[in-house]
Amino acid sequence: MSRRRTDRVEDLVAWLLTCLGLLAVLGSVLVGHAAHRAALGRDGAPTPVRAVLLDDAPATSAAHQRVPAGRHRVPVAWTGVDGIVHVVEVSVPPALPAGSAVTVWLDRTGRVVADPSERTARAVAFGISAGLTVVALTWAVLALLWSAVCRVTAACNDAGWTREWARVEPRWRHMAR
Repeated sequence: MSRRRTDRVEDLVAWLLTCLGLLAVLGSVLVGHAAHRAALGRDGAPTPVRAVLLDDAPATSAAHQRVPAGRHRVPVAWTGVDGIVHVVEVSVPPALPAGSAVTVWLDRTGRVVADPSERTARAVAFGISAGLTVVALTWAVLALLWSAVCRVTAACNDAGWTREWARVEPRWRHMAR
C-alpha cells in the first residue's frame, strides 16, 4: 500500500522530535550539573568560627508536635581575626542557654553562610529542579510542535479527501441510480 506524503512527513518529524527529546534529557543533566556548581559557588569552602549565644534559644514542647522542632534565630557574637566583635542572628537548635558555644560558618568575605551540609543539600535540590525544569519545558515545546504538525497534516489529508470525493462522487452517484 502506498503511503501518503503526510504520513512520511509525520514519521520524519516524529523521529526528529524524539531525537530532540532525548537530547533534552542530556541537556537537562548538563544544566542541572551547572546549576548545582553555581549554587555551591566558587567562594571555596566556608570556614567554621566558634560563636557564643547572647540570648537563650526558646524551648519548644515536643509533646504535641508531629514535626520535630525547628531552629530559632538567636543573636550570637564572635571575635574575628581582626579583633572586631561581630554580632549576627543565626539559626540554632531549640533550648540552648545564653553563653552556649555554637559553630557559625563564614565565607571568604566574612559573611555568615549556611553550614556545608545544608549548603550542599540546597545545591543538590537546585540542580535537580533546574534539570527537571529544562526537560519539562523542552518536552512541552516538542509536544506543541508535534501537535502543530499533526494539525497541518490532518488539514492536508482533509483537503486531499475533499478533492478526491469531488472527483469520485459524481460517478458514484451516477452508478447508484
